[in-house]
Amino acid sequence: MSYTHFNRDDRIRLDVLLRSGLSLTDCAKRIGFSRQAVINEVKRLGKRKHYNPYRANKKAKEKRCVANQCHRKFTTDNWGTRTTIRLLGIGWSPEQIVGRIELEQQAKPFCMATVYNNANKDKEMSKLLPRKHNKYRRRKDGNERKKQREEKSNMKSIELRSKDAELRSEVGHWEGDTIIGKERTARILTHVERKTGYLVADLLKKVSSQIVREQTIQSFSDLPKDKIKTFTYDRGTEFSDFEFVERELNIDAYFANPYHSWERGTSENTNGLIRRHFPKGTYFSNIKKEQLKQVVKQINHRPRKRLGYRSPYEEFFGVKLRTLM
Repeated sequence: MSYTHFNRDDRIRLDVLLRSGLSLTDCAKRIGFSRQAVINEVKRLGKRKHYNPYRANKKAKEKRCVANQCHRKFTTDNWGTRTTIRLLGIGWSPEQIVGRIELEQQAKPFCMATVYNNANKDKEMSKLLPRKHNKYRRRKDGNERKKQREEKSNMKSIELRSKDAELRSEVGHWEGDTIIGKERTARILTHVERKTGYLVADLLKKVSSQIVREQTIQSFSDLPKDKIKTFTYDRGTEFSDFEFVERELNIDAYFANPYHSWERGTSENTNGLIRRHFPKGTYFSNIKKEQLKQVVKQINHRPRKRLGYRSPYEEFFGVKLRTLM
């Protein structure tokens, strides 16, 4: 349905009709607007007898000017644009940026389309937009020895995990995984909380079940105990010491079905965020721990749409931060 705003001529015609004593319904029919539109137009200046078309037109222009000040002009001389470019540079998406600015400033600077349209016109800025990923390709089943090892172990299937973990109804249920570097010996060990999206990541220069177990216990020793309830892993051999982790942290560990990465979607999505900073082909042995720490900090402070544009850090620790100033 098409929609038009009142212009100067419409307001003058409305003023003449009001002065002739016609009802608001009849005025609306005469000038081609809905009754509610006429009511709203008259209310902006108070009561019907106070309506002045010239004052109403001036007020509408002033309101439009304020709304358009940063809504339509994506130029580097306004705060909204500079903030958007800065946040794109640290990995935020246009949707997250607009949502967070609206949350903190109680005003929407511009819509996502404005950000995308301007970014697509600027080659340097377009490089800051999130990239698309290749489609998932299912691999063949593992060998018989691996299947036999899994059957003999005490691995609990993901089907046994509680409904609270599945529905994200409480904090404390984590998904774990490792990201492999170019050299394949160095990896990044990740744990992400399902409800809040809070990330814990550690750089491993080499990997083994013992190293993964010790690093996991160390990383979670400083977190609140009531926010560590279950872990969900894939069936990689690096997680075969899970029983030690269960005893040390007093939690339960569960395992997704083979080649069912979608059962750990939170972990896969978060690994994708890390890959933006360390793309495939990166030698993890060249990465410093401080670099990874900074990336984790950025991810944990990025607003999420499903959290009402609050960040994982704010949701996990129950705090409120101002990140735009």
